[in-house]
Amino acid sequence: MTGSVALQSWRGSIMRTFTAAIVIALLVAACTGGSEAPTTPAAVATSTSTPHPWTTSTTSGTTASTTTASTTTTSTGPVADMTLTVEQQPRSLSPFAAYTLVPLDEQGTYPGPAWPTSLDSVVISPEAEYLVGRPEVARALTDDGFVVVPGYAALFQDVYAQAPYDNHAIFVTTDAGYHVLHLAFGKVLRDTEQNFLLPALDDLVIRSVAAARGQAAAFEGTGLAAQTSRVAQLFEAAAVLLGLDVGPVGPLAGQEVGLATEAARMTTSPITGFTACNPAQSPRGCVDYTLFKPRGHYTRNEDLERYFRAMSLLGQEGASFVVEMDGETPVVDEPSMQFALLVASAMQADPVIEQDWRLIYEPTAFMVGMADDYTPFELAAVAASVVGDGWSTDDLANTGLLRTVAEELLATRPVGINPEAASVRIMGARFVIDSYILDQLAWPNVGEEPPAKRRVYVSPLDVAATFDSDLALGIQRQAGEDRYLHYEDRMAAMRELISVRTEDDWAATVYDAWMSALQPVWREHGDAFPPFMRNDAWTAKDLQTGLGSYAELKHDTILYAKQEFAAEGGGDWTELHPRHWVEPDPIAFERMSQVAALLQSGLTGRGLLTDADDRLLGDLREFLARLARLAGDELSGRAISTDDNDWLGRIGSAMEGLWYASSDADPETGAVASGDARDALIADIGRTTFKYLEIGTGAIDQILVLVPDDTGRFQVAIGGVYSYYEFWRPKELGRLTDEEWWKLLDDGAAPDRLAPMILPNPDGGERHRPAWQAAFLVP
Repeated sequence: MTGSVALQSWRGSIMRTFTAAIVIALLVAACTGGSEAPTTPAAVATSTSTPHPWTTSTTSGTTASTTTASTTTTSTGPVADMTLTVEQQPRSLSPFAAYTLVPLDEQGTYPGPAWPTSLDSVVISPEAEYLVGRPEVARALTDDGFVVVPGYAALFQDVYAQAPYDNHAIFVTTDAGYHVLHLAFGKVLRDTEQNFLLPALDDLVIRSVAAARGQAAAFEGTGLAAQTSRVAQLFEAAAVLLGLDVGPVGPLAGQEVGLATEAARMTTSPITGFTACNPAQSPRGCVDYTLFKPRGHYTRNEDLERYFRAMSLLGQEGASFVVEMDGETPVVDEPSMQFALLVASAMQADPVIEQDWRLIYEPTAFMVGMADDYTPFELAAVAASVVGDGWSTDDLANTGLLRTVAEELLATRPVGINPEAASVRIMGARFVIDSYILDQLAWPNVGEEPPAKRRVYVSPLDVAATFDSDLALGIQRQAGEDRYLHYEDRMAAMRELISVRTEDDWAATVYDAWMSALQPVWREHGDAFPPFMRNDAWTAKDLQTGLGSYAELKHDTILYAKQEFAAEGGGDWTELHPRHWVEPDPIAFERMSQVAALLQSGLTGRGLLTDADDRLLGDLREFLARLARLAGDELSGRAISTDDNDWLGRIGSAMEGLWYASSDADPETGAVASGDARDALIADIGRTTFKYLEIGTGAIDQILVLVPDDTGRFQVAIGGVYSYYEFWRPKELGRLTDEEWWKLLDDGAAPDRLAPMILPNPDGGERHRPAWQAAFLVP
């Protein structure tokens, strides 16, 4: 089924599922230091059709509790008290589906043999011998037990597919596991967006245009005529970006579409610009139209592109109603609050609009997170508690009443990221824990005046450090990041925030579960692991592994996740039967498998999985679970079976099967889309006033590892790992798409990967591949 018929069928089935089973709780508690503000339970409005998205509906009719929070950050600068309590940590959704958090258990001592101190008796295949012949490679293998050398494979499976022909031992990395997780998640998200969410968005916008135009007609000739016209033009602009025919649109809508299509500036919106934009000081009053540039997987076809542009408009445009904080009292911009109430009113005029909104919001909340800014339906619930069911013209013109509504809305819960720009947004960008961490570690929370002492250049290393990576924290300290006022205090608070998160916190969204799956590789390994996994070089390799997967997560969710903003050997090899290895980190593989299980069960229960995607996730779970079992056997010193060893020898074929099932293959010719032809990708994850923070991956590097072969001998096994890039890009050059990134790599405009530590980034003097990679990477 396609089009309206499919939408009607899906709406009926999914709304029954939502009404019976969805469990949702509000985001709470941004820890920003200072005294704790009084907490006020969120006002909850009842609905005659379906429960509002900020309530909980269960089969027993109970309502989930809403935890509220401490004070939010203001633009006046950081404060000294950084104490973080369990009640203050940000919480997201209650679990949508079954999930088990595999504990980080590293007990015992590795029972395997002692590692060789030379390569004299090590079995080395011709493929490995070519590389080991280089003195620096041989030295790293002897000193650390492994080494990474730059590779040129476009796809992960290419590194493994040749092994049966070269007859060398395989080392299946956690990098490969994280990568196939990304492939499957990206495919499921794309299919969900195209098959289910886009039809609902088309319907929502068409109905909202009609409702908003009806509202404008009702207020014609009154003092609210201009405001209601703006509301109608906001939805008209969304319709144009979707390519929908809604007749003539207003002039402001035309200007809005022009800015959205150009996607080149941060400026004041023609429609929602009630507060002056000054990006050098704060994002308040600004719309960052550069975020409207389709990136990630949204460049693959016209449907995904129009979905991205319209969702960007509805997610980035908002009524920013807090002008500033006067102590604990917000100074409210009344026109913005008036506009927001009229948006909420228009969206309540047709009950199907709310259904469509929920059909889009709920699945994306499950996969990524809840909106950080306020939704129109949260605002409507608060307004109803203040005034009642109906609003008159006098009410909307009553500045005191508008301020009361704004203050009551702010009291329901804090905005976690950039709270000084708190807004009401139709489909607001989602709260994600890493963006919250980066926001908390940037100005105005860290640093001081003058501007040169503000901390604006954050890094994914900050995120890894809060996930218990002492190496990442050490790198940041060595770089002098701890010189900024409150960096150490705020970092300690964020580390505590992560350490006290519960299984339910990590199960709240697929995004959260994926982040928890990165914890095992961001922690140093103890005596339970083989010697090559207990040195500084491996710790750095694992840091890159986690960051490579993190780049893929940010790439996949680039439309939804809210970004932070800061104002500035020997023998006849052919006769041997190699003993293959899995990176012995079973917890990492088990957590990856749990992410796939959460995604599969959560979307199956909502009727959002195609049969093909259901099979894909089932195959992925089986693939990752088998790797976890084999990794556990290796860690325990148990020999793997011949069948398992043969399977590992053919794992390139298994990875290729998952890759093909995750691709956008032509159903007639079987040819895969160009977007699936290489694994390299790029994602912008934040910005300052003048630069974008870009992280990405390139060609697949090769890892060589010394591993035992179960006969008392050691061998060199080969596998694939990410190549990770991180750099600040001047805003004049624009945010990068995958296609633009591939061209930089192909043209050599990115640094030569054979000398990643010495060549500068031509875009602005920063290094693409961080210098800490020298611990494991031989140029």
